[in-house]
Amino acid sequence: MQTFVLFFKQGLSHILDLDGIDHLLFILAITVIFSLSQWRKLALLITAFTIGHSITLVLSVYDIFTLPRDIIEQLIPITIIVTCINNFIKVYKPTQINYQLLYTTVLIFGCIHGLAFSNFLKMAFFEDDNLLASLVGFNIGIELGQLIIVGVFLAAIQMAFRGFKKLKHEHVIISCSAIILIFAVKILWDLL
Repeated sequence: MQTFVLFFKQGLSHILDLDGIDHLLFILAITVIFSLSQWRKLALLITAFTIGHSITLVLSVYDIFTLPRDIIEQLIPITIIVTCINNFIKVYKPTQINYQLLYTTVLIFGCIHGLAFSNFLKMAFFEDDNLLASLVGFNIGIELGQLIIVGVFLAAIQMAFRGFKKLKHEHVIISCSAIILIFAVKILWDLL
């Protein structure tokens, strides 16, 4: 139980720490298209992301699947950029959201982010005698941290709607996605 709690705290602090800004940006990019009334669908989407990074975290820790670190680090901002571009498309060409495709995409992007986690945590897991408790604790900590971020972000958007009566959800999507996109392009640029 002590191992679980230790890694739970590491997962939670990793997602809430600005050192994990790329992860935070991705979570915000997928959150911005949802309204508070759609929180259940969004929570499932966040869980799909967690499942994705859990899969590759396990595969990488057991040396079943890995990628070179520089490729992973470049793919992560690309996932954010693709998500932001998709947000712009949703605003300018509104269509019904294909949730099956969205969940699949987020699951795949979660796999990419999980490979980055594995590089970050591989040594810590191998030094620990209770690998399963470490992995489960870390992933539950990440999931809780993501849900906290989503909740705070959605609450902030709701307050903005109350404060600015003419503000539309499309404005929020465009402005937030543009800011997130700028950060993601900067991260990618710095890696090249």
